[in-house]
Amino acid sequence: MPETVRDTIHELLDQTRATIDALLDAGDPELPTPSSHVCAQGRDVWALITNDIDHEIIHHGQVAEARYEARIPPSPSARLAAEWLEKRARFIGSLVGLTDDQFNQETAPGGWTYRQVASHVLLVERDSLNTMASDRAAREGAN
Repeated sequence: MPETVRDTIHELLDQTRATIDALLDAGDPELPTPSSHVCAQGRDVWALITNDIDHEIIHHGQVAEARYEARIPPSPSARLAAEWLEKRARFIGSLVGLTDDQFNQETAPGGWTYRQVASHVLLVERDSLNTMASDRAAREGAN
């Protein structure tokens, strides 16, 4: 496990990508197959993965409660980053399960495609980050 918070967050994000790929590659047919992992509790892949989800929920609560009790609130920028990450995960979740053909269909008649919506989200975000960097550089140059 990495020694810094930032490196640990990056490792968790990298593992998120690997897990999403593994779950999507496995697909629905694999969910009812037996799992030998102890966390499946003698049941199937569905039980294993839902147990992992519940396990993460439990530990999220553990960390949140410990930070609360220790009076370690996030800074404003850390809170923004955490909230953005939650919303990004929800957005990605809304795309999971679409086929490539569906991804290129309109979300409503005459509306944007799912792909266009995702592209727009990325474009706006990148533009915002570029503006932040430019504004920071201008402030530093003025000093």
